[in-house]
Amino acid sequence: MSRRLPMSVLAAALVLSCGEDTTGPTASLCATQHGLEVCVDRPEYGPSGSIAVTTRNVSGAPVFKDSCATKAVGVTNLEVEFEALYNPRLHCGPAVEKADIVERMVELDPGESATDTLRLTSFAFQGWYRVNVWILDSEGNLAVETPATSGIFQVFPSVSG
Repeated sequence: MSRRLPMSVLAAALVLSCGEDTTGPTASLCATQHGLEVCVDRPEYGPSGSIAVTTRNVSGAPVFKDSCATKAVGVTNLEVEFEALYNPRLHCGPAVEKADIVERMVELDPGESATDTLRLTSFAFQGWYRVNVWILDSEGNLAVETPATSGIFQVFPSVSG
């Protein structure tokens, strides 16, 4: 009796032994922090892709979402921390003032949600990403020092949109 495995069985064993680590973790596209659930619409995007980001208030009180600083942030290695730098100039311009931030912030009552679209740049690198959503108090100040974040998704040059 031959002890050699057919090539197709060997190939299948190799593919199965690779597991999920070959392309990164498979996890929820949503995450919840600070009373806000943040979800993206797809697990993969390409450079210049549009990301539908849905935020839902899962707390028992109103939450104020900052529209000026919502941002997709990426890493090429999941052992590195994702950037968590608050920058309201991102969508509201270099001369943004607190009045501009308050005018553009979105109030979400308990259970309420809002969907926004972010566009990745054409220079988005291949890697793992998440979306940072900053939470404010009613006066436009940061309510917490860290953002609420989406689940992790990936960007690949070969994916369109």
